[in-house]
Amino acid sequence: MDRETSNAAAPDAVEAVVKRLNANHANTLALCAVLSVCEARMPYREAEALIDARPELRLSTQNAHALVRIMIDCGGVEAVEVSEPDCAPDAQPEDMPVGYTVETTAAGRAALERFEPTRRFAETLRDEPAGYAHVYAAVLALCAENGGATKTAIERALSGDEALSAPKQVYPSHFISKLETVGGLAWDGSWKTTEPGRQMLAMVG
Repeated sequence: MDRETSNAAAPDAVEAVVKRLNANHANTLALCAVLSVCEARMPYREAEALIDARPELRLSTQNAHALVRIMIDCGGVEAVEVSEPDCAPDAQPEDMPVGYTVETTAAGRAALERFEPTRRFAETLRDEPAGYAHVYAAVLALCAENGGATKTAIERALSGDEALSAPKQVYPSHFISKLETVGGLAWDGSWKTTEPGRQMLAMVG
């Protein structure tokens, strides 16, 4: 695969990555984590170890290796073959195992910008009734305190809020799911507000 030499990305290349990020919402945040981790070129094993440690992988059914391969296949990550050093000192070149380094491409970086959490949250707010903003603020604030909040605690906090019944009936799980999808909440024994989630709270708080 040829190494990208330009910081600019062709629109078609960016759209190919964006399309893949949108293909399965369970994988969206995990794939964004791949693009983020691989912004600095590194051996694929190192990248996969860092990706495996990301909380976004809890949402995905894929492991780090499969997620990296998905991004390579769609052009979001570039792979360059290299001979690996972990072999016998007297090994001949043809006997050396082949690995590869990975790095996010210009198209991958451009696509990642579109999926920046607060940007996606702003898009969510634009697409929903104005009255939902204070509900998101309430959920984010609750989950930012005392080690997070359970779904039951969130439901109790939102009980009786008129925004949940007008203009249509919605449930607290709607707000939890939306915030998880854009990276504002993460489950870790309870729902906890992430660092991007704190930025979202500042937008609506």
